[in-house]
Amino acid sequence: MSGAGADVGEPSDGPRLCRVRLLAPAGAVPALLERLEPLADAVSVFEHEVDEAAEPLSFEVDLWLAERPDPTLFRARLEEATEGLGIALPERLEVEEQPPETWLEVAKLRGPPLRIGRFLIRPDPAEPIPPGVVPIAMEAGLAFGSGEHATTRACLEALDRLVVRAPGRVLDLGCGSGILAIAAAKACRCRVWAVDNDPIAVRVARENVRLNGVADRVRVLLGEGLARAELRRAAPFDLVLANILADPLIDLAPALAAALTPDGRLVLSGFLDRQIAAVEDAYRRRGLRRLARIDHPPWAALVLGRCGARRRQTRTARGAHRA
Repeated sequence: MSGAGADVGEPSDGPRLCRVRLLAPAGAVPALLERLEPLADAVSVFEHEVDEAAEPLSFEVDLWLAERPDPTLFRARLEEATEGLGIALPERLEVEEQPPETWLEVAKLRGPPLRIGRFLIRPDPAEPIPPGVVPIAMEAGLAFGSGEHATTRACLEALDRLVVRAPGRVLDLGCGSGILAIAAAKACRCRVWAVDNDPIAVRVARENVRLNGVADRVRVLLGEGLARAELRRAAPFDLVLANILADPLIDLAPALAAALTPDGRLVLSGFLDRQIAAVEDAYRRRGLRRLARIDHPPWAALVLGRCGARRRQTRTARGAHRA
């Protein structure tokens, strides 16, 4: 299988997008992202200002919209979304139209190579590879996942710590840039299905899959949840990676539990630490229990497995809270 070919009916060139940019203090970003989710088709976040210890003080937050909004009405919605977060909106909201090529340029990974466990994420695939690492060339930025965001980092850490026995089939749900699918395909040499409901993310993921030379093992699909027939045929999966948001994860609990092999593993992220109990409870009711928790406050990730199933060997590491 290959992630290179477009599926019938899917856009090949991608739509033109409109961008609205905000500046937000670092402490406001987690709450802001939750509030912006209903307003935008995608959101990208990049460091804007850092302190002497290279800790972020503020972020650029770009809202990407498939259709041009009415500036006055959209500003009113943004005022409601940013209320109480210390974010000053401009008097006149600028809505910039961006062709797909500009989006891909804007989304390129910023900063030096990033090491997460055995994974090395780098923007330049020609850079030398240190021994004992799994290199991932990544052109897409934080909007769709480059390892810089805490939730993507947590998923990569979970994948790094997971079983010695390689999974045979992996699902990356809400794949974004495809970074988790690529990491699984390279580390485990397994077959991976990656799905996202954003056509721009699908396009970016397919480019990254080709860039990393795993198009024979990773198939990238445009779809919502597990609705695609290809995913139903491929199930059950030995490993499911789902880095989305708390509410969709809770809604998907029945489907994801049913799509997991008896001794499979489910890695969930994209939610705040205060949402852990609700997410975990939804999966506990489906017979899955916590095997590990990874914290990058205020974000968190969970590794779940079937209650009563034979436990696989795992490698523990600092930052994981064993159940």
